[in-house]
Parts: sequence; structure tokens; C-alpha cells
Amino acid sequence: MVAAKIGLGLVGAGRMGAILARAIARQAPEARLVAIADLDVARARQLADELSVDAVLSSSADLVQRSDVTAVVVAVSSSYHLDVIELAASAGRDIFCEKPLALTVADSEAAIVAASAAGVRLQVGFMRRFDPAYRRGLYRLAKGEIGRPILFKSLQFDPGPPPLALADPAVSGGIHLDMGIHEYDLARWLMDDEVVEVHAWGSALAFPELASVGDVDSAVVNLRFARGATGSIELARSATSEDVRTEIVGEHGTIAIGRRPAKPRSSPGAGGGWGEGALRFDRAYVAEIRAFARALSDDTEVAVDGADGLAALRIALAANRSMREGRPIAVGDA
Repeated sequence: MVAAKIGLGLVGAGRMGAILARAIARQAPEARLVAIADLDVARARQLADELSVDAVLSSSADLVQRSDVTAVVVAVSSSYHLDVIELAASAGRDIFCEKPLALTVADSEAAIVAASAAGVRLQVGFMRRFDPAYRRGLYRLAKGEIGRPILFKSLQFDPGPPPLALADPAVSGGIHLDMGIHEYDLARWLMDDEVVEVHAWGSALAFPELASVGDVDSAVVNLRFARGATGSIELARSATSEDVRTEIVGEHGTIAIGRRPAKPRSSPGAGGGWGEGALRFDRAYVAEIRAFARALSDDTEVAVDGADGLAALRIALAANRSMREGRPIAVGDA
């Protein structure tokens, strides 16, 4: 007997919403995209027409009440995540939420409480955990191939910054919550340890206009882990191509994940930039959505839950505070 497909309703038809919608509609046989909601109804309609989705709404409140929506995919601006999560939870809908879970610890905790009180699942969109290369790296670490990990190194370079309206930390959280949070989640996941202190620096040299909204285009973050390991993270929004690489140095060797792009895949100067060009994590976006749908079908826990989202957020907030205050910050103090 073939299991019924999980009916997913998407809230937010912007860049990330479109990425997730295409993953659901084209490559996730366990799920079916049944409705799209966005305040910009024309944008939602365009995406729905592309993917043959019939229902288009302007209200997330209306979407969560539809009988064909089993779960809600939240891809609105980060500042509105909690609002949609609470609506979905109150309607008894399971929830997939793009990272970050929210912009503050209080809102993240409220999201977790809302889901728990309603008895629904809450998965956070840390797609790197579903990327084949990163999963192979985790497997090799778990086998003890390089012994105890002692150093975490990771970089994430984007071909350009987001529009100023989205770069605004009040909307996205800024570079550490919007971009670096993937690295902070990876640090916890791959090292199997908690980050306890960070020291961060940042600047807006390539795109000085980012300073007008209180953001930066590059940052470097040093990490200290609970069991004594250390790490470093580099973030930049001014590369000529998307570049994501991670290394774990252990007692007996190194595991390298990712490789430098052979040639630029998109760049602002070539008509590309933020949100354009090939996606490094196409397969991971599909895998995370499929894993979410399977958890619902099988009535099991999700792979990346609200607690993971909150833990990564705490590190991101500590890095942001460190960058602004020019001193090390304990993660527990952020």
C-alpha cells in the first residue's frame, strides 16, 4: 500500500520559499505542495503557476486552517517566524521552519513551547546536515578516523549581499543569524560539543552601504568548545562565487568537506549575486524536506529540532554581541 503524501502549505514565496517549494513539488515524492500564502499574492501566484499548485492565499491564518494542509513550511522573513509558528501550532499543524528559528532567545523559546504544547513537530532548516558531503564527514568522525577532534575550521562566502531591506538585522538578524548560523550549527553537530565562548570581528568594506542598516559584509569568529577544542569561522558576502568549506582537525588527521569552486558560478558583476546562480546545496534542500515528510508519515521525531535551532541561535547572538562590543562573549551570556 502506498502511503498518502503529506500535504504541505508554504508561507512565504520569496527566495527561500521558492527554493523549498521547488524541492517539494519536483523532488519530494513523500509530500505534496497544496497551498502557498504570501502577502504579495502576485508573487505567490507566479510560484504556484510554475509548480501547478491550485491554492494561493494572502493570509497564513487561512492557510493553516485548510483541511488539506498537514504541515506548514515557514519561509517568511525571520522576524515573522514566531507569528507563523504559533498560528500553525494552534491549528495542530506540524512545522518546518527555515533558519533561524527566531531572532531572540525569548521568541525561540516561545516557538518551542508553542509546538510542544500543541503536540506538533518542529524542524529547523539547517540543510547542511542533510548534504551528502557533510554526512560523510560526520560518519568518518563518528568512526574515530582522525581521533579526537581538536580544531574546527569553516568558511561561507556568498557572491553578494542580500538587499538592504533584508540585510537589516531587525528583519534577518544580520550576518551572524542569517548566514553564520549554519556554521554555528555545524560546529555543534560535527564536533559533538557545545560552543561556550566566541570572539568576533566584522567590517563593511566591500559593501559599505550595509553599515547603513547596521550589518557587515564580512566577519571572522573564533570559538572555544566546552571540552577544550577551538575553532574559527569566516563569513563574507563579497566573493565571486558561493564557496562553502569545512575542515575538522583531529589528533590523527584532518577531514575536509567541500572544495574551492573551480570557476565563478555567479557574481554581482556578471549579472548574478545574492539569490542567483547554481545552489551548492540543492540536494540538501530536497533531503531535509523529504526527511521532514517521512517523520510525519512514520510518526517519528524530526532530525533537527527546536532545541538545535535555539542552541545555534545562542552562539550567533554571542558572536553578534562580541563583534559589536569588541570582546569575547560567553555564549551563556548572550
